[in-house]
Amino acid sequence: MNTERKVGLFFLAALIVIAFLIMKTGQFQFFQKGAVYTLRATMDSATGLDKDSDIRLAGVKIGKVLGVSLKDGKAVVTMEIHKEVQLPEGSRVKVVAKGILGDKYLEILPGNRTGRVKSGEMLESEKAVSMDDIMDIVYSVAKDIKKITTSLSKTVGTNKGEEQIANILENIDRITSDLREITARNKDNFTTSIDNIKSFTGDLKKDIPSLAAKLDKLSNHLNEIVTENRQNLKDTLANAKEGTKKLNDALDYIDSIAKKIDTGEGTIGQLVNDKETGDNLNKTLVSFRRAMDSASDYLGAFSKTGVYLGFKSEYMFDISDSKSYFSVDIVPSATRLYQLEIIDSPYGKVRENSYHHVITDPSGNIINDYTETITATRDAMKFTALIGQRYKDFNFKVGLIESKGGFALDYDPHNYRRWKFFGELSDFSRENNLSPRLKIGASYRIYGNFFLDAGGDDILVSENSQIFAGVGIRFRDDFFKHLISSMSFK
Repeated sequence: MNTERKVGLFFLAALIVIAFLIMKTGQFQFFQKGAVYTLRATMDSATGLDKDSDIRLAGVKIGKVLGVSLKDGKAVVTMEIHKEVQLPEGSRVKVVAKGILGDKYLEILPGNRTGRVKSGEMLESEKAVSMDDIMDIVYSVAKDIKKITTSLSKTVGTNKGEEQIANILENIDRITSDLREITARNKDNFTTSIDNIKSFTGDLKKDIPSLAAKLDKLSNHLNEIVTENRQNLKDTLANAKEGTKKLNDALDYIDSIAKKIDTGEGTIGQLVNDKETGDNLNKTLVSFRRAMDSASDYLGAFSKTGVYLGFKSEYMFDISDSKSYFSVDIVPSATRLYQLEIIDSPYGKVRENSYHHVITDPSGNIINDYTETITATRDAMKFTALIGQRYKDFNFKVGLIESKGGFALDYDPHNYRRWKFFGELSDFSRENNLSPRLKIGASYRIYGNFFLDAGGDDILVSENSQIFAGVGIRFRDDFFKHLISSMSFK
């Protein structure tokens, strides 16, 4: 085994040890899983909430988010809760951020009922104040402050403004001096006014019984007026009764018109009762409904489509060179996948150039005559285009792999979401009867959208086999989703 292979194996072993230490010190549960139960919640917005986000109760992690989907214009969040945590009925959920710029997580607000929430139940949600709302308020306040400061700068910031402010302060000082003098001179008048108010309230207290007697007398007069006009009230009720009778007559007339339509009399009756016209109308409505169903199916399929962008770079230890990938994954459903990749590969075209050399001495005699052949390999741009079908934890893909026909298999275990194992087999008709190109490896998501991968490439051909290790990023992008909105996937 040469030195490069030993270095590659040592680097791969170091990665495995680092991954083990990360799992051990971070208390990650990749290979064990306690008893859990699932809950769901419908929210107006789940911005910042992703799969595997924390679920906390009183700041303590009690589970994670299994997935976020869209239903009837609202986000449906599926949660996985530890079995030992029993939530009281009436519990609610709310999206909360860890600090101002921290990650989002789901906070459980416990209810006050005696019962317990059962597995599969739907929890209510509370609207969370997002950073966008706060920034909009701050922006509007800052805009108003800027207008005020601009206005003050135009008035107060000039020499004329300073003089006006000095005059205002001087006038205020004069007004306060005048008020002090007026108060001192009219102190006795203020005391007399307060005494007059006390006297008035005393007189009012004495006159209240007399006012009550007058109000009682006024109510008696009103009773007499109602008694005298009782006949007029009867006439008004009789008129109302006659109006009701006329309304009944109008309803009878409308009923007569409806009967004529039902028997086919008149233009409207013929339109309603003619079978051919009805059939044509029904066909028109059926065609319209089919068109609406097709539009609904298209919009439904498009709303569920996810577009993921990715970039990774792999270092190959045997040739001391790297290979870069840019990928676009289109996921229209949970079982369908379309994958496109552009690869900058060091395995490009091989070119041989021959040079004829003739060496002579000063007399012109030929000392050496030979031909030199130089072989050079240039980088090449290659493409991958695959169609995939998911079955449980496996993704089966077929198409072009680095511009050669082949197929691939990914194993994405449900219980260990951070790990993924992959294999590719392609280029079945290679020169010199070489075996097909086989690439296998494993990928581990270290944090958020970032991941590490390592493995072996072209391992069936010993002289071409490579040990590689790389790092990459993969994230969902809704902007590219709108760019391909004209495509329909089911």
